[in-house]
Amino acid sequence: MNNICSSGEALYERARRFGALSLMVLFLTACAERGVIETAPATPAASVHEIYVAQFRQQSGQIKNFGERRPGTLRFERSDVSVPPTHRIGQIEWPKRRPDASRDFVTVGGRTFTDIRSFARAVAAADTSGQNETLIHIHGYNTTHGEAVYGAAQVSHDMEIPVPFVLFSWPSAAQAKGYVYDRDSALISRDMLEELIVAFAQYPGREVFISAHSMGGYLLMETLRQISSSGRLNIAEDINGVLLLSPDIDTELFREQVKRIGNLPDPFLVMVAEQDRALRISSLLTGRGVRLGSLTDPGEIEGLGVTLVDVSALSDGRGLEHSIGQSSPAAIAVMRKLSEETPPGEISAAESIVKVEQQEGFLSRLASGP
Repeated sequence: MNNICSSGEALYERARRFGALSLMVLFLTACAERGVIETAPATPAASVHEIYVAQFRQQSGQIKNFGERRPGTLRFERSDVSVPPTHRIGQIEWPKRRPDASRDFVTVGGRTFTDIRSFARAVAAADTSGQNETLIHIHGYNTTHGEAVYGAAQVSHDMEIPVPFVLFSWPSAAQAKGYVYDRDSALISRDMLEELIVAFAQYPGREVFISAHSMGGYLLMETLRQISSSGRLNIAEDINGVLLLSPDIDTELFREQVKRIGNLPDPFLVMVAEQDRALRISSLLTGRGVRLGSLTDPGEIEGLGVTLVDVSALSDGRGLEHSIGQSSPAAIAVMRKLSEETPPGEISAAESIVKVEQQEGFLSRLASGP
């Protein structure tokens, strides 16, 4: 969901010797266009996932240059994404030639909505889980609209998420050199994300759980801080839980955000990995040390009501290891098992489950079933 480019690790190693300026220069031409949404006829063997999208992007879903204005309004739609029967957990099978639902992620249908009210009603009507909950997800830095939508479908499929999945797609430049542009875009997106969260949190008879990846965590925390200051919601009571995946947030800033928000939703989980190379790059660019998403010392956020879920040992060794929770089959299995077996109110035990249970053969038991 958050791709930098296939050559990112080599670039990181080269840039590490020359500093952040060299890093930016190396990235200028590193990435070609990618993450384009393709349509194709459905096939019965594939699994179709309805991804509800609040899109705060230009109509094309991707900026053409940094001078292009960001949009002024949200648009609402549903994308019916087909996951192929040959799908491998943690992967997105992008079309390499003519799109084919039997082997590729493709869009096979969808619809648009006129406003946020009709959008929220449609999401509520689509819930057949009996849980009366909506999942809102915010993608991260350097993400095309297509990557965000197909990444949402991949996570929904692999995690076997039973509740409606709502994606907030914000105006990332979708280019590695666009880090500062994306941080500005995240701040510009706060009002739109606030409207989305408030609409779903106040929908009668329903609850909302929010997840965010990478810079999306920065956007989410800034938005929760804004909502708390406005008094539109009681964050701890009106939001059912939060999961930050590899958040690209300065730890000092995170403490200040929590201080202003006050009591956090329970559970409030932060998935971290010490070896996250993308966050090391972020540290170079920002001139700061460890980011929240690579923090492995719970003492740094003691007293905040936050649980660290350390997935360092669950890496599959691919890429920059910035999306372990979404792309590592082992991590996906652990998180799926946690959601199935951990009762509400006891998720604070998640840290010990991930760190201790895997050492006792937890992952091998997952492979063989309950």
